Amino acid sequence: MVFLTGLDFTLPLKNPVIIFSLVLFIILFAPILLNRVKFPPIIGLILAGILIGPHGFQLLLRDSSIVLFGTVGLLYIMFTAGLEIDLEEFRKNRLKSFVFGLYTFLIPMILGSIAGYYLLKFNLPTAILLASMFASHTLLAYPIASRYGIARTRAVTLTIGGTIITDILSLL
Repeated sequence: MVFLTGLDFTLPLKNPVIIFSLVLFIILFAPILLNRVKFPPIIGLILAGILIGPHGFQLLLRDSSIVLFGTVGLLYIMFTAGLEIDLEEFRKNRLKSFVFGLYTFLIPMILGSIAGYYLLKFNLPTAILLASMFASHTLLAYPIASRYGIARTRAVTLTIGGTIITDILSLL
């Protein structure tokens, strides 16, 4: 136990090694526990985040390490979707994916910009930035689709393509 003497366990946790270990422990064991009680793992992970976060038991603060975990998690989901996508189906539906992505980007982008500019009285660049947050979307539901074996369906393939388009356009 000599290696634990230099670690600071005061709350909220600030040591990146302890934070990383705690988050990995929760990510690993929460779904196992929740599957036993027939509870959706994604909901359990959200509840675990609430419990250990700044509005729960205050074990963790929302700092740069937590933001990094979130970014890595979203990138991992997109990477997994890319690994499992049926390229032949994607090629056949690339125009539909592009149109779907364009619509799911443009509608929130235009409505969000108008609402930000006229209703919230933001200047135009601020309204556009606000709208770009609504125009982008992630594949948060992809692990659920994959778990139920529908990840290779046409609808999911179109959604992945649309997400790629919206994310690229939102970053521009």
